[in-house]
Amino acid sequence: MGERSDHWFLKHVLEKGSSFAPVMVNTWVPPCDVFETEESLMVVMELAGVDSSEVEVLVKGQRLIVQGVRKEIPSPLKKDYYLMELNFGPFYREIEFREEFDPDMVRACYRQGFLIIECRKRAPEERRIPVI
Repeated sequence: MGERSDHWFLKHVLEKGSSFAPVMVNTWVPPCDVFETEESLMVVMELAGVDSSEVEVLVKGQRLIVQGVRKEIPSPLKKDYYLMELNFGPFYREIEFREEFDPDMVRACYRQGFLIIECRKRAPEERRIPVI
């Protein structure tokens, strides 16, 4: 596809409001660490420059979904780039856990550019089995 047809395709997809358009166009994946403690499953995600009001954390079954937007920092008109490593625009990250956690006991906080999510593990259920 040439530059002209690429532009038409992206414009067409965005105008139609397709459900896959936000993920397909300019979506980035923030880096994170996922680990376990004795009581919790933990996620630490690097989101420097993202306002906490622009972050959404969802729980779906045993999955965590983190999505939002990092707005570009206003700067003078750029003449040329020498290096481009910073991502701006919408981001999306999905993490699925093998171990069960309690969806009512998920806590998230944002400190110094890091989103910290704690998912408390479910306590093992104990139940008496009748012997017949």
